[in-house]
Amino acid sequence: MRDLSDISLKPSDFDAMAELCRQERDFPRNIAGWNDLMASATRDARSRNLYPSPLLLDVREFSEWCDRLKIVPCLDALSAFVIIKRREIP
Repeated sequence: MRDLSDISLKPSDFDAMAELCRQERDFPRNIAGWNDLMASATRDARSRNLYPSPLLLDVREFSEWCDRLKIVPCLDALSAFVIIKRREIP
């Protein structure tokens, strides 16, 4: 999950993201759980000397990306999305 390090989500977007990833049984139940998951991923990355660019998650963009690729939104899909987004950052 270190691909999810330094990812932030506006608290107001959490419910939309949770609904989008409703089939993901490990998806956090609330924004505090989300923040804990992201903090854990960030600690894991830092322990490996990885310092990826911070990224603010756009739920609509992630949803459209999943639709375009015909994949089910989940944490694995989010990891792939984040990897691709980070390649776009100059």
